[in-house]
Amino acid sequence: MKKIGGPSKTKLLSLIGISLVIMFSCYVYYNFYIYNSIKVFVGEDNVIEYGSANYNVQDLIKKVDGEIVSVKKDVDTNKVGSQEIIVKVKKNNIIKDVPIVVSVVDTAAPVIQLKEEKVTITRGDEYDFSNNIDSIKDQIDGEISYANEIDENSNFYYHFDYNTEEIDDVGEHEVKVTAKDKNGNESVMTFLLEVVAPKVVEPKIPVNIQQPVYSNLPANASGGDLVSIAYSLIGSPYVAGSNGPYGFDCSGFVQYVYSRVGINVSRSSSTQIYDGVPVSYADAQPGDILSWGYSDGSPTHSALYVGNGQMVHATNPRQGVIASDVAAWTRGSGTHVISVRRIQ
Repeated sequence: MKKIGGPSKTKLLSLIGISLVIMFSCYVYYNFYIYNSIKVFVGEDNVIEYGSANYNVQDLIKKVDGEIVSVKKDVDTNKVGSQEIIVKVKKNNIIKDVPIVVSVVDTAAPVIQLKEEKVTITRGDEYDFSNNIDSIKDQIDGEISYANEIDENSNFYYHFDYNTEEIDDVGEHEVKVTAKDKNGNESVMTFLLEVVAPKVVEPKIPVNIQQPVYSNLPANASGGDLVSIAYSLIGSPYVAGSNGPYGFDCSGFVQYVYSRVGINVSRSSSTQIYDGVPVSYADAQPGDILSWGYSDGSPTHSALYVGNGQMVHATNPRQGVIASDVAAWTRGSGTHVISVRRIQ
């Protein structure tokens, strides 16, 4: 018997199919909605320190819509610049890979270690400021080397700054040490350089050439003129075997200066040690001849004493004619005054 008014089998199947499609569409839409709602918000300070062995990704995140379950892609903290971290975020059993852009930065400045806060030297002594550096290192870039010349674009160096016009004067001078790493981070430290006056050293004349010395002798009448002429020749070149007027060796310089005031002295250091009369260094007067040598009494050098512990002499091809401190020259040359001669 045929039913009247009931749904047909075809219509029923159609309704079931439509229902399934609607349910699947709702499921897909719901998952799509949840997927798109998963977001990660980073803070303003989304930076990682260059070289960091460990960091917490949660410290970089201000807010997350979901739960971070793992880090899929990490950053290289040994490379400065913008990089991408990919985190896996889970919400309602839906997982999404979310990229986060962070900056790897180097903000750590080099560490300067000094040996002394104050260094003391004697005026006239040469001193290398780097001798007071124990170490200058950057925790990432390693040991930093000295650079003599730098400009505003220079990086990865250390350098000294000081008053070049006053650094050799007696007193205390500030020396600034500046160091920069490869990324421009800068450290500055200072130390004091104390320059003291040299002690007056009485030159010792070797026993085998000692002669009776005279005291209370009148100074060379031409002493003032000799000093003026000697100073006027500072800067002249050293020329071996020459006694002027355009170049000098040591004994040639002494002979030339004396010739300018009409006085004849011998030509070599080995004979000038016997010119005039001997006086003690304590009684030396401007214009006296200083003979230098070793402890065995062998003369090696001649100079003209100009007073106040100073002398003018022709030194070597590099320096030429200069004024020097007698005590400083004693320490630096390895020789000493073996005779003081006054020409009258």
